[in-house]
Amino acid sequence: MASMLYLLLMSLIAGVLNGIVGMAALTLYPVLLSIGIAPVSANATITISQMGSGIGTLLSSFKELKHHWKQAILIALINTSAGILGALLLIHSSDADFKKVVPLFILLAAIMILLPKKQREGLTKSPWVKAMGWISIFLVGLYIGYFGAGAGLLMIAVLSRALNEKYATYNAIRNFATFLNNGVAGILFAFTMPVHWVVIPILLVGLFAGGFLGPIVVRHVPQNKIERYVGIFALMLSTVLAWQAWG
Repeated sequence: MASMLYLLLMSLIAGVLNGIVGMAALTLYPVLLSIGIAPVSANATITISQMGSGIGTLLSSFKELKHHWKQAILIALINTSAGILGALLLIHSSDADFKKVVPLFILLAAIMILLPKKQREGLTKSPWVKAMGWISIFLVGLYIGYFGAGAGLLMIAVLSRALNEKYATYNAIRNFATFLNNGVAGILFAFTMPVHWVVIPILLVGLFAGGFLGPIVVRHVPQNKIERYVGIFALMLSTVLAWQAWG
């Protein structure tokens, strides 16, 4: 009973963070490891469970997506096609290899969070900046399919430079793209990976509720404070996981 409440609480927190900056996998990965689920199985389980937060964030993001569906669908298609390649990479990865590479991904996410963001108005009109933006969206999609911890923040960093929109708008586009990416990867994992199905119903409930709340929080809370705390947490987590994997 205690472990169920623990998973429900952490999935609720993960869902809220996912709707704000995309941190569900980063939050839940160590949680599932702590209850004895193997690394690759934990990642596959989280990917499938994130459909819960994806539906919640999508329902809550319709206000921001209202005039941006064409743009959101294009970004989602590029992101998801790369995610399929990332999922195939994960399917052929071992627990040992995966455990060693995860800390590097989380460290990269932490750096991206904590780096100061400069305003680059007007740069989005440059053809080179646009091209790099689309390439970056593809690469982040590849990463989402493979692991995805901190990928939401990487996606936010990319979209903030590729699109000349408000945070709430490109965060909503990020929510939509990630929802589709996780959905396709989740289908692949369901038939090919050792998924821990017992915990998924609990995670779905918490992630859906938290995912619905996340975009609402975005409209009212300063993002710099949230990202700073999450970035510090990511640095600490990458250090702990690196010690466990390589120590």
